[in-house]
Amino acid sequence: MLRLRAEDPHQVGPFRILARLGSGGMGQVYLGAGHYGELVAVKLIHPTFASDPGFRARFAREVTTGMRVRGPGTATVLAADPDAPVPWLASEYVPGVGLDRVVRETGPLPPHTLHALAAGLAATLATLHAAGLVHRDVKPPNVLLAADGPRLIDMGISRAVEGAQLSGAEALVGTPAFMSPEQAEGGQTGPASDVFSLGAVLAYAALARGPFGDAHPLVLMRRIVDDPADLNGLTGPLHEPVRRCLAKNPAERPGAAELAALLGPVPPGPWLPPAVAAMLPPPPNVPALLTAGREPDGAAPRAVGRRALLIGGAGLLGLAAVGGAFALARSVLPQPIAVPDVQSLPAPAPTRAPAGGSATVAWTAGGPPTPSAMLTDGRTVFAGGRGRVVALDAASGQQRWAYEAPPGGVGFDPSRVRLAIADGTVYAATNGAAIALDAVTGQERWRLVSDLTEGYTSLAGLDVMAGPGVAYFSHGPTLFSVDPATGDTRWKHDVDGNFAVSPEIDGDHVLISNGSGVDALRAATGDLVWRHEPDGVNATEVGVAHGIAFLTVNVGEVVALDTPTGTVLWRAPVGNGELSGAEPDRPVVVDDAVIVRGRDEQLHAFEITDGTLRWSLPDRTNGGGTAEVPPFAFRDSTGGLVYTGDDQGRVYAFEVATGTRQWAYAPADGFNPVEVITAADRVAFTATFDGRITAVRPE
Repeated sequence: MLRLRAEDPHQVGPFRILARLGSGGMGQVYLGAGHYGELVAVKLIHPTFASDPGFRARFAREVTTGMRVRGPGTATVLAADPDAPVPWLASEYVPGVGLDRVVRETGPLPPHTLHALAAGLAATLATLHAAGLVHRDVKPPNVLLAADGPRLIDMGISRAVEGAQLSGAEALVGTPAFMSPEQAEGGQTGPASDVFSLGAVLAYAALARGPFGDAHPLVLMRRIVDDPADLNGLTGPLHEPVRRCLAKNPAERPGAAELAALLGPVPPGPWLPPAVAAMLPPPPNVPALLTAGREPDGAAPRAVGRRALLIGGAGLLGLAAVGGAFALARSVLPQPIAVPDVQSLPAPAPTRAPAGGSATVAWTAGGPPTPSAMLTDGRTVFAGGRGRVVALDAASGQQRWAYEAPPGGVGFDPSRVRLAIADGTVYAATNGAAIALDAVTGQERWRLVSDLTEGYTSLAGLDVMAGPGVAYFSHGPTLFSVDPATGDTRWKHDVDGNFAVSPEIDGDHVLISNGSGVDALRAATGDLVWRHEPDGVNATEVGVAHGIAFLTVNVGEVVALDTPTGTVLWRAPVGNGELSGAEPDRPVVVDDAVIVRGRDEQLHAFEITDGTLRWSLPDRTNGGGTAEVPPFAFRDSTGGLVYTGDDQGRVYAFEVATGTRQWAYAPADGFNPVEVITAADRVAFTATFDGRITAVRPE
């Protein structure tokens, strides 16, 4: 639980805002209190969604339908307002701890806890399905362990958010390790999909690992579709129900109600072992929260108590009917809290730049929707997203050209774009195809669609890398070496049925992550020179410089390999891993340092010679912000700089040599999460979630 920031609201609807609980892609979650002191979790929808009329309509429909789901296994929704300037909903506050954290810190659950967990979640899903709803993202972080039983959370507006982000064939919603086969293949999902995900969650709780291992998301989805679940070590009465839940054919899985009946009644007594019960957060100290005040502008939030995890929400309830629902929670605090009668959300205070050197906006321009890639050659900024590539003048932001990728081809997440620039050509990987565009005019020079087997048509992702006279595309399990002039394939290399991602060029070698390690190939012929596979873990992204290949291994470690031989030069842990963090990024190298973003939302700079940690920034404990955007490193006239940003729209520039923050910038008109950063000539270019491209330069 974190203190409020200066820009946080004082009041949302009838609820006094007390503290921050957390944030996600959908918005910010606060601890609130009603007129009678009842504690609630208030979720504010992100402004990007709020500005979409289609989202508001979906939000209203979905949360209204979600009100049909009320029971002991859910976090009851008490109020919502889809028509507010910033839509919000308030649900019952449940002091609990996430299943992912419990398993990570205490190991597999004991049999009696597993039984109660399985029976409780099956009964909750049965209630959900009987109401005509499908959760579609059953995973350990969405399972809360509370003193009175398990809760399944985050199920009220998934379809509304999904519709705002993806549509039609682009929709692929869920968490790879816990997806059903039909989700992984981009097909129709129903109640049986939730049952499969529940089986994967129960296997995780029993074994402290997923039933399909730990690998790159694309590899996991391939395993889910093709490979049997690994249930070795799962014995006793839970083995057969979990095995049935994990059937590839949805028709062969039990229904949630059938599964609940199959599991039978839960024996009486405490359901949580002492080690887990000790992790439950204590009741919030509301008087202390009321007097704690707020963080000053630009400061990072400080903890005001043990972290309490709740992200609840299942429906819509008009404010006129809130009083009856409040009776569920009035016993939490006996004395009413006086709050002003405010019926609308106040506008957030302007965000100010963090302390340190300042920066200003040179220009802002429209870019592609949902940007996923951006590069610049110093004269032009190239940005890609949702199957579109836009070229902007780096000095003025004026659009030079735009390219819409035609439909067709195959590939994972068709909305995503990957870019590379070389020899006056922009290479784009999107919509199932590799495309070469003239960097000056945007004219298509050639387009290549790889011929994948049916099993890869909806799973395979594309990646791209190019250099003088060479271009490489990875698609599914195959890396293609392509003639830059014609698009003809020179050679191709398969990575043993996994997914080829993160191609990198280093002189006579090209390296490719194979999902569980890295392959080094001869650039001229594609012959395998060496292969490195870390023991028991997975290398998911590769960066290369100075004859060294750097692997990020599950975000928790960086490994340095000699490019000619594959010899391990050094390995080092990345951060403390205290937060769930983002998916791994490519390591970036500038001068004599390699920089990796860790799960702790910090950048970590290591000496490339021996792996000594040089610095870790931003300093979250000292108001320095967080690194929630993949870093971009660049050497300009002032030396090596590395850039990152966060979900508040803030951007930071650090000197690679010392870690000194050269400048920081925060927008003055609210915020939008930064998605991608690139830079040249002391100017940083940022792409935000709403598709805006902004040029930021130091003052």
